[in-house]
Amino acid sequence: MKTIVKPAHKAFILLSGVALWTGVLWTGAIGTEPGDPISPRATGVAAKCPNDIGIAEAPGVIFADDFESWGGDGATTPADKWHGIRMNQTSRTRAVPGNVSAAGVQGPGERVLEIACWHEKGKSQVGGLWLKLGNYSHSNEGLGDGYDELYVRYYMKFGENYRAVRNHGSNLGGRDVTMKNAAWVGMAGIRDVSTRGYFYSGLQPWGERGSRELEMGFYSYHLDKKGPWGARYKVRKRIPIRVGIWHCVERHMKLNSVERSTGKANADGLEELWIDGELSIRKEGLRFRRVPHLRIASFSLETYYHGLPEEFGRTNPIKVYFDNVVIARAYIGPITPKRLEHGPRGKAIGDAAAIFFAVTFQ
Repeated sequence: MKTIVKPAHKAFILLSGVALWTGVLWTGAIGTEPGDPISPRATGVAAKCPNDIGIAEAPGVIFADDFESWGGDGATTPADKWHGIRMNQTSRTRAVPGNVSAAGVQGPGERVLEIACWHEKGKSQVGGLWLKLGNYSHSNEGLGDGYDELYVRYYMKFGENYRAVRNHGSNLGGRDVTMKNAAWVGMAGIRDVSTRGYFYSGLQPWGERGSRELEMGFYSYHLDKKGPWGARYKVRKRIPIRVGIWHCVERHMKLNSVERSTGKANADGLEELWIDGELSIRKEGLRFRRVPHLRIASFSLETYYHGLPEEFGRTNPIKVYFDNVVIARAYIGPITPKRLEHGPRGKAIGDAAAIFFAVTFQ
């Protein structure tokens, strides 16, 4: 074994009781500071908003919710947030005490969203939230035309008793409000979604039935899928999702272009997925639409189960937690920890000190 000592960029570590600063607390890794060109996280919106403070007002951000302003019982959404709560008699969606944590360090806030579902014979279970990002129910809603490209970031944690079951996850999609009887986002069993004037792509956990070993993946209703059900994308890098651990999940959807003169739907759409700041999936050459006015206009933060096993009863429901939801026009990235000030003069040591740390290798 050989040990060398080399200079590092600013990082958040505890050294003799002195706190220093980094741009990547939540992945458990030491990373470079925002603004460093070698750091992919440095380009994210969150890098400019430590602890997500003020991120709702940051340039390019169109929606944010940390669930701190929900009603006292935790089941009442603020008037300016979500458009609806998805529920049935076998689910509960509410804000509960808690916050994102990683590596033993607590994140911002005191509340998180909990979606709990339980078994009832012969029934499916759905819980979560729904947000309109543009005109969705009809063309005169006054919500705008929607978006051709969006990034969605949130933190999620599967409860300690979670096991892989048949499910669907959060959806991002659009609906052609000019088409009579256009289908709603989430409708299944249609091969050519353009015939029903909609598209969507779900993001959900995959795993062997009953397993605690999961990974996130897409379930996409795009134009060129082969059958009536959603299509999965090839995984570039498999990143395990651990039950009981908070993970940062970020997705990117870019719709394909449509030639206005010929109506040709170009195969230049894109979907990407990052887990804890690492790129896991990148799927190019996608087509979601045949008309340019069909845009992203709906987002759901939800869980949907095709009949839970009996082990998940009303007193022992299956639970998934979410927090720090941000929707933006540009890459967002994991939460950047708030800069800490220490020392008798209140000066940030990280501004003045050159840090050295040991790197050990074989």
